[in-house]
Order: sequence, then structure tokens, then C-alpha cells
Amino acid sequence: MKNISLPGPRGLAFNCVSKALESGMDAQAILDSALSSNDLAQRDRGFITEILYGYLRMRIRLQHVLGCFLSRPEGLPAPVLQVLGIASYEILHMDVPAYASVDWGVDSVKRLTKGKLGGLANAVLRKVARLADDGVDIEFFRRNIHNEMKSLAAYYACPQWIVELWIDSYGRETAIKYLEAQICPPAAGFAIDTSDDAGQDAAATLLMEKEFIASDGEGFAFRSGVRPEALRGLSEKVLTRQSYSARVALSILEPSSWPTPVWDGCSGRGGKSRYLMHNEISPVLASDPNIGRLSALKKEFPKISAFRGSAINPPLAHESIGTALLDVPCSGLGVLSRRPDTKFKRSLEDTDSLVLLQSKILANGWKTIRKGGFLAYITCTLNPAENNGQIADFLKKNKDAKLKKEWTTSPESQLKEFFYSALLEKI
Repeated sequence: MKNISLPGPRGLAFNCVSKALESGMDAQAILDSALSSNDLAQRDRGFITEILYGYLRMRIRLQHVLGCFLSRPEGLPAPVLQVLGIASYEILHMDVPAYASVDWGVDSVKRLTKGKLGGLANAVLRKVARLADDGVDIEFFRRNIHNEMKSLAAYYACPQWIVELWIDSYGRETAIKYLEAQICPPAAGFAIDTSDDAGQDAAATLLMEKEFIASDGEGFAFRSGVRPEALRGLSEKVLTRQSYSARVALSILEPSSWPTPVWDGCSGRGGKSRYLMHNEISPVLASDPNIGRLSALKKEFPKISAFRGSAINPPLAHESIGTALLDVPCSGLGVLSRRPDTKFKRSLEDTDSLVLLQSKILANGWKTIRKGGFLAYITCTLNPAENNGQIADFLKKNKDAKLKKEWTTSPESQLKEFFYSALLEKI
């Protein structure tokens, strides 16, 4: 099927969905590019964002719903299924008149197939609209899928291997909480530089207004879609986006007590280094294999000694640092609410290779720490093999390591993101 452009904001959302599923690119990067290259009203920008992320969160559920009304969904072109899925998402999960979603879906399928499948699209989407009147609950999937794990995977729009992993690892009750969280929009997290006068005023206003879910005075978490007036007008140097759950995962390890220098071995764009600097922890060294991320970090924090390097083979002398901060590559199963495209890019086999990678990073990072120093280990996943299992294995292999603290985000968290962190001391 030739690439055919679909018009309007929905057409842009369709393009974003297609790229996220086919190109392997990060959904947020795709969205940023689409929004920056098109002159759009704020309402349209929000609409496109909602469709992209909402559809990716609910895609597996929507596929099962459509499968109830299509005799051979696998025989349809992928773009047609995506249009039907997006229209169904609007009908079932957005405050959009059903007729508008049906009309767009039918018209788009006609464009994509030169009119051949318009009748099919109309029949299917009208059935979805009637289904929406009754609601799509877990019982709908249990009636249509006579397998408990498959019905849970369909209803919670999550790959079956993840459902099984979580139930086996955490028990059914906790696993259901994780499954519910990953189909919800996550909290919007922000960090404010309160050393700046405008930032200090904004933080004081936010603390007084108490609109936030959680705050430590500089970091704030708000319900998805909430953007308080106090944040408007703050520069990018003063206001930055930062997951509040990630901030807690770091702060819970009490960085103010860490021996220095601190090496941020998987720095990315420097969110963790920024936290350390703002809390007057120095000196800080930061490394990352990606030149683009390092350039951004150096520009924002010239005081940080940033250099290109891999945490697998750190370019640091043995026993030369006080603390190694390792926010390691992981399967990302704790942040599916924020990165729903991860569900279609990971497999159970991936987790095995990541466990091996993490163990190498831990082993080589440990060599850089002097006696009496610390290693801080952080992931954004819900997989014991990458979390407490990884640390338990490391402790067995390294008799000079002592566990100081271990923490994970509560399954009850309103933030809808889940991190793990541990602090080890070299004795």
C-alpha cells in the first residue's frame, strides 16, 4: 500500500502512530518532531498527543475489540487496522461524538484503499459505537476469550508475557494495580530551580496552592493535563520536566551522605546530575555514550565534568571515585504509562540480555569505587531479575559489598510510574 497522507490533526496523529510502530523511534521524539514542524493550535496539539499516547496504551485492547467484528483482521493492511484502532479509541475512550470518529475512520479507510473497504469500516465502527454504550469491561473479554491470562492481557492492553511475569513475581492483587497504572496517563513531573528568584516565587506559590500530587519543594508532580499558572513564563533553565518517581528513587538513597566525587555513569541529558548539583553535591562527573545527550548536558551544566564513555567499560581509574550512580539500561516495564510503545519493542528474551548487561555495568562500576564508597543502582522497571534479584546476585559475588538501602515505588502510587533503587557500600 502506497503512503497516503491523511488530512488534519487526526492525519498527523495517524502518521505519528505509524512511525512509532514501524520505525522503532521513540514515540516522544516522533511527537516532538510532528508538533514542531506544523503550525498547530494548542487544542490540536493536545488532541494529537492524546491520540498517540492513548492509542499506544490501549492498542492491544482495541485490537481484541476489533477482532470481535472482523473475520480476518490479519488480512487487512496495517494502515487500515491503525485507522480503525484510532477511531475506536476515540469512540471508547475520548469525549468525542461517535459519529465524528466513525465518519473520519470511514473516510480515511476509503482514502487508503481507493474506496474498496469503506463499507467494511462503516459496519465495524458502528458496532464499536454500539458497544461503547454498554461499556467495555473485563467481563466482555472473559466472555469472548476463554483463557484468564489472555483476557487480562486484552483488557489491560498489555502483552501476555508481562501479565504473567507480574502475577508470578508480585501476586495477582499487586499485579492488577501495576496493570491498571500502565493504561493511565502518568503524573506530569517538573523540577524548579529555586536558586532563581522567579523559580523560588513559583515554587512558593505552588506549595501554597496545593494542586500537586506530591512535592519536595523543588520537584512537583501534577495530575496529567494539569499545568498550573505559576509555571507559565518560567525559562527552560529554571523549569525542566522530570519524572517525580525518578526523583524520589534518587532522593531516597540520601545523596547528601555520599562520598565524592560522584560519577553519574549513565547520565543521559543530566537529570540526575542536575539534582545533585542543585543539592550542592560536588564534584560530579557525568558520562554517556551519546554525543547529543552529552552536548546538551555540557551546555546546561558547564561545571559538571562530562565526557563520552560507556558504563560497561568506564574510563576511570580503579578506586578513584566516592560514589557511582548507575541508572542502568533496563526493560522499562515500570514506566509503560509514559512510554507505552515499549510494550511493542520488548520481549521476555530482551530482559535476559539486559540482566547480563546490568551485571557487567555493576561489576565494572564497582571497581571504580574506593573503600568506604557507595554504589547507587536505579532502574525504571518491574522485573525482579533486574531489580532485587540483580542486587542479591551481586552481593553473593562481592563479599566487600554491603546493602545499605533498598526501595521500590509503592504499587499504590498515584504517579503511575514505578522505580527501583538500592545503595551499596564498599566495605
